[in-house]
Amino acid sequence: MNILNRLRRYKGVRYVKVTLAVWACILAVAVVTTVMVDLGPAVRHRAEALGTSTWKRPVRIGKLSIRLLTGHIVVDDFSIAGLEPTDRPFFTAKRLEVLLDWSTALRRDVTISSVEMTDWQMVVEKWDNRTNFPKFTRDENEPRGPRRFTTTLRHLRAWRGNFTYEDHDSP
Repeated sequence: MNILNRLRRYKGVRYVKVTLAVWACILAVAVVTTVMVDLGPAVRHRAEALGTSTWKRPVRIGKLSIRLLTGHIVVDDFSIAGLEPTDRPFFTAKRLEVLLDWSTALRRDVTISSVEMTDWQMVVEKWDNRTNFPKFTRDENEPRGPRRFTTTLRHLRAWRGNFTYEDHDSP
C-alpha cells in the first residue's frame, strides 16, 4: 500500500493515467461511430406498412439499421413492387444509405444530407392509359392543409444501377 502512495506522487504516473484515459475515450468514440444497430422487425414492418400505404403498392425491406453516432440509416434489399403482383418490381436496391441532418429537425425541416443507392434497378413501363410509376404526391381532391414539414435532399449518388423505360404503345 505504501508503494502505491509513493507512485501516485510521480508526474510520470499521472501522465500515463491521463494518456490511458484519453486513449480509452478515443476507442469508445470509434466503437460507437462504427457500430450499426439493427432496428428490428417491428420498425422494419412499420416502415414497410408506411411505404405500402403511401405508394399504394407493396414495399419490402430486407434489413433496417442505424449507425448510432452518425445517424446513417441503412436499408438493405429494398423494393417497390409493380402494379400487379405478376409485374416486375418498379424499383429495387441492394443497399440504400441515408444520412440525415438532425440539426434541422427542430425547424420542421427534414434535410437529407445524402442518399447513396447501390446495385439498383428501376423499371418504368407505359401502356395506353396508365403507367407503373408510383404517385408520390397527393390526390387533387384531398384538402390541402398547412405543411407539417419540408424535405430537402442535398446529394444523391446512385451507382452500379440500371434504368429501363418501356413504352408498350410504341413499336
